[in-house]
Amino acid sequence: MIKGFRGTSLVDYPGKVASVIYTYGCNFRCPYCYNIELVLPDFYRDLPEIPEEDVLENLKKRKGFIQGVVITGGEPTLWERKLRSLIERIHFEIGLPIKLDTNGSNPHLIKKLLEEELLDYIALDFKTSPQKYPLLGGDFQRVKETLAILKDFSEKVEIRLTLYPPLVSYEDLEEMLPYLSEFKNIALQKYIPEKNLSGKSVSPYSEEICESFYIFIKKHLPQANLLKRF
Repeated sequence: MIKGFRGTSLVDYPGKVASVIYTYGCNFRCPYCYNIELVLPDFYRDLPEIPEEDVLENLKKRKGFIQGVVITGGEPTLWERKLRSLIERIHFEIGLPIKLDTNGSNPHLIKKLLEEELLDYIALDFKTSPQKYPLLGGDFQRVKETLAILKDFSEKVEIRLTLYPPLVSYEDLEEMLPYLSEFKNIALQKYIPEKNLSGKSVSPYSEEICESFYIFIKKHLPQANLLKRF
């Protein structure tokens, strides 16, 4: 399940120094994804698997320095039983706060983890408008269900929007807004052109256009703590 580990990160867990655990495999194919090595079988099959025990020992040694653990991917929730076991061990054996990054495609698991208070923070990547989800290989109904679940835990949730031009326009945002109305923490992230899943070069939005998206969302969601990451 684990094919990557970063001992120290200052950016992956808001407000905390954290270690990051990377799982492999993903059920979406987002064209702007830069974690190709963790998404495509032709790449991740060549990466060595990191034993869970090694990761846990590393976390125990770092506990006096790090303040949390991030589990990301790929899509971690594909590893339902193994992921739950890992989260339980970090929670009960080490006692560090846990943040999960997800595309929202496993609402049942996410609900259970939150209800059992095994997660301290969750970041969901809201990719695009509902009708465009099939372009990513995703089922929006499952994401919609997850969004509905997360509303009851909004203090623990961050919704992330990556401003990738083919997937996020004003028209797309208008269709996404109704699903965002009850969330406090929403982050706008600029798409950074680099190696990506599509292999295509797409020009990012300018700073001015990103700012206009920020103003547009702020106007419609004045209650939100809208974060700029551009």
